[in-house]
Amino acid sequence: MNPRRLAAGTAILVALASFTVGCGSSSKSSSSTTTKDSTTSSSPVISGVVAPVVLTAADPTVTVRVGQVVEFSLGDPGQGTYVARSSDGKVFKITNEGKTVGTSAQNAGGVAEAAGTAEVTVAYEGSMNGVGAPTIFTITVTG
Repeated sequence: MNPRRLAAGTAILVALASFTVGCGSSSKSSSSTTTKDSTTSSSPVISGVVAPVVLTAADPTVTVRVGQVVEFSLGDPGQGTYVARSSDGKVFKITNEGKTVGTSAQNAGGVAEAAGTAEVTVAYEGSMNGVGAPTIFTITVTG
């Protein structure tokens, strides 16, 4: 095997391993609601890119900075779609719905646009199951 190719492949593996090990999030706990605060977490940053904040139904509240991406992880949508609606698109703008593309499930999500608070309602709309009970997320955006 060519020594240059081996060295290049090793460098790529080391970079990927470093990124994988650094992935994680920080959460704070309050009396009855778990609140993520991404403004103080040590999200991995690679060339100025910050990993998205991922929320679940069990962890529906977050504080993020303008420009951060938030995803709503509610499971595999199968043949349906998770549709997200923001109470204030100027504070938090929805950029994609949760759906299955080929063999990959994608989360609904959006981006923090301006300081303020928005409630995001995410509901399952199935092709055969109708509309599911919505999950409400609270997103506080700081400048």
